[in-house]
Amino acid sequence: MEPKLEDISNSSKRRQILQTALTFVTGLTTTSLLSFLMTKSTKKAQAIVVQRPNKFELKGKGTEIKYSILNEIPQLDYRTENTSTHFSGDEIKTLTTDIGTLIIIILSKPNPELGGNIVRLSFLLPTINLPIGDQKTTVQTQAILTTEKTSGLIRRPIFGQFQSYETFALNGTALLG
Repeated sequence: MEPKLEDISNSSKRRQILQTALTFVTGLTTTSLLSFLMTKSTKKAQAIVVQRPNKFELKGKGTEIKYSILNEIPQLDYRTENTSTHFSGDEIKTLTTDIGTLIIIILSKPNPELGGNIVRLSFLLPTINLPIGDQKTTVQTQAILTTEKTSGLIRRPIFGQFQSYETFALNGTALLG
């Protein structure tokens, strides 16, 4: 049920004067002002439109990461002083969690016959809403380098902790592109 001017006054002349005065003073129509002033809302809920960024440019501890989703396919460029690698599609694992989207890539794998260490990079992308018209915002998050011991085909047991972790901060920009 939409609020009506009849809810304010029974006199048509009074109603017209009040409507003109309210519109002049507030710049709002009487209906929108009534909607604002009424304690119990009778209006339908209105959607608030936001945009989600699809590109992230992040830097931290000698590492540069560019992550994007283009045509629903994730792309990731990873660069350090010693390496530059591109990942695409199924090479990138994504996991939506309550604390953001976890992105995981495998940076290095040992020869399966010899064993060695698997090195993974994981980082969180927080949920970000951009107001309509804004194209970017700053983002701060955390990355984890995980080194996992493997034994290879020899199948000798590994004792103790299998994974070790190194964490570092990432700062950068979330973009709509």
